[in-house]
Amino acid sequence: MSGVAVSGVVVCSTCVAAFAFAAFASLATGCSASPPPESPGTLQVDIDTSPTSTDPRFATDASSSRISELIFDSLVKLDARGEFRGELAQSIERPSAREIVYHLRRGVRFSSGRELTSRDVKFTYDSVLDPAALSPKRAGFVQLATLTTPDPYTVIMTTREPYAPALEMAMLGIVPYGTPLPSQRGNTSPPGTGPFKLVSFVRDDSVVLARNPFRATDGSVAHRLVFKIVPDPTVRALELIKGICQFTQNGIQPDLLPYLGAKTNLAVLKSPGTAYQYLAFNFRNPVLRDVRVRRAIAHAIDRKAIVGSYLRATARVATGMLSPTNWAYSSGVMTYPYDPERARKLLDEAGYPAGPDGMRGLEFTYKTTPEGARMAEIIQAMLKRVGVSISVRTHEWATFYGDIQRGNFEMTSLQWVGINDPNHYYMVFDSRMTPPNGLNRGGYSNPAMDRLVEAGQSELDVNRRRETYARVQQLAAEDLPYVSLWWHDNVVVMNRELDGFEPYPSGSLRSLATLRRSSDGHAAPQP
Repeated sequence: MSGVAVSGVVVCSTCVAAFAFAAFASLATGCSASPPPESPGTLQVDIDTSPTSTDPRFATDASSSRISELIFDSLVKLDARGEFRGELAQSIERPSAREIVYHLRRGVRFSSGRELTSRDVKFTYDSVLDPAALSPKRAGFVQLATLTTPDPYTVIMTTREPYAPALEMAMLGIVPYGTPLPSQRGNTSPPGTGPFKLVSFVRDDSVVLARNPFRATDGSVAHRLVFKIVPDPTVRALELIKGICQFTQNGIQPDLLPYLGAKTNLAVLKSPGTAYQYLAFNFRNPVLRDVRVRRAIAHAIDRKAIVGSYLRATARVATGMLSPTNWAYSSGVMTYPYDPERARKLLDEAGYPAGPDGMRGLEFTYKTTPEGARMAEIIQAMLKRVGVSISVRTHEWATFYGDIQRGNFEMTSLQWVGINDPNHYYMVFDSRMTPPNGLNRGGYSNPAMDRLVEAGQSELDVNRRRETYARVQQLAAEDLPYVSLWWHDNVVVMNRELDGFEPYPSGSLRSLATLRRSSDGHAAPQP
């Protein structure tokens, strides 16, 4: 029998599931209200947090990014296998190590009706690169030396030096020339060339999209998407059962998945994902700068038990940021199996002996969201066993995310989604990449890491680059700027009448654009 220790008590996964099912069934039975009349062609998708921006130049959180890619196209995109494909670019040339030429498709129109040209592409990049705009994406273009447009359908990017992940710079959603910044236009979204356009956005309530009238499609696909912000996973589950919501991805607590899978109107589809869950430290705290303390915390967390019981095997214990499907993944790194005795010895060595009550005078603030509170309490209980106190502080998403961006935290758990190129290590671990210039929110600094991640950017030979990132992964495992927790699977719960959903390892929702009601009332087979 597997279990998760919470407040010193081992909770049997079977008992947790039985309790959750009974409580949920009671709620589901007790709710007798009928769902509202369904609008033909409308699909409601329940998500847990509101997007922070509907402008692709500023969208960095998962909700914003996944909605934006339904509205905006980029020069290139990643397909379901993680390979680059032209999107707005009909063809791509790389005449030299520092130059990439993109030839645009002709006749592409924004939802406003105006044709897209290279002027729109240049404007979008220029507005992100403008320091006055304060775009959080600006740091991702430090290697972009010039972007020129010799004609309306050609874009030439030149990098400052040979830059291996250059194609990632072409994944920025394109807005029309002259589009004002969000601070100048209020709570609206610019038109894009993607399959949908924004109809309305009410923060913390809903985002409504309708079809781009200048984008060809057939009549069988959904013509309207309603992203409803529903923070409570139990409410999301109830809305699926009642038919109010037709789709959610990674939005149901794992204990309820068997219950929902038994419903005749619902299908549960699980596929391997690349979303990386991690425990982050703030290196501005001198105690957390001691690697012995970080390693003790890593050994104190029983990740296998959490994955098996709390997450009900909807994740895989992670060894680092890159998942095994990534071409640069290295398995030969230091790991931290659950070993509370080893954790106690490391804390002793760091100068924090246990008192008569077993505690060591160490207390850290752990910030999270309401949805992350249960996981925070599990980690809190596990660390208490080795004498470390965690004070959990719960905030709604916008406040929480703002604190993390400002470095106003000691410990937190977040996830990176859509990691494609190992250059992500540069964005999060290089000492120069602290906000607002990058994503090194904890202020981690190690000259050896800086040298490695900067070398990985300029190495164009794939084999030598793989060797460099193997060393990056080993150093990250030894130095522990993050404690790797797990890679999430992507779990979709949707109405069985829907068909045509293609899962992306990154968690992308692009295939909502092709989702349709099947003629036989059965969902697509499980991947």
